[in-house]
Order: sequence, then C-alpha cells, then structure tokens
Amino acid sequence: MVGVDVDGASKAFPLEVLRRVQVVNDVLGGKPVLIVHQPSSDTTTAFVARVKDQTLTFKAANAEASALTDQETGSRWNAYGTCESGRLKGSVLETIVLEPEYWFAWSEFHRGTTIYTPPDAGR
Repeated sequence: MVGVDVDGASKAFPLEVLRRVQVVNDVLGGKPVLIVHQPSSDTTTAFVARVKDQTLTFKAANAEASALTDQETGSRWNAYGTCESGRLKGSVLETIVLEPEYWFAWSEFHRGTTIYTPPDAGR
C-alpha cells in the first residue's frame, strides 16, 4: 500500500485497488487530492488537485493513465502533475509525498488513518 498524509489527516491506498482504478480524486486534510497509478510501471504519484484557487477533478485520458484531463477545463496533464495543453498549459500541481509501507507499519505510526475504497466498492 501507499500512505498519504496531508495536514495531519492520513489515508492508506492499497496497491491492488490503485491498479484497478488508476485515478483517484479525493479530499484529505481539507485539500483536494489526486492519486495517479500507472499499472505498467507500477508507478504512483500524488498531488494537491488545485491550480490557484480552482479545484480540479481528473480522469485518465488513456489506458495507462500516463495522460489525464481535468473535467473543469479539459486541459491535458501528464501523470507527473504538469499541464501540457489547454487553458492551464504550463501549470504544475503541488506534489504530495507518498509513503510505500506495509499496512502494519503505516497503521502503527498513523493511528487515525483510513483506508481508501473506491466509490463502486459496494456494488
């Protein structure tokens, strides 16, 4: 799993879930959070999903989630938080440090952590 801590709020993201959903839009510590997982390289990146005062919602633009689009402007982004085309071209999302951990270690040091479950998990 990978752990994320934003302003004292923490959440664990199981890799098996990230491999399936690839792009997660969430809120943690009062901030909009974007998690991107590229399954072919097993690479995960995380960002604050906001440019200036505008919160953005992302979706994968290709099967590998190496390209994304934001729903608010239709701008195209890479999986490393840089806008490559569209109205927000040149913008860069603030990076959030991910902590790859075993659950037992993460939960020991982040006692109030939650575990991410995708919205469709109950279906």
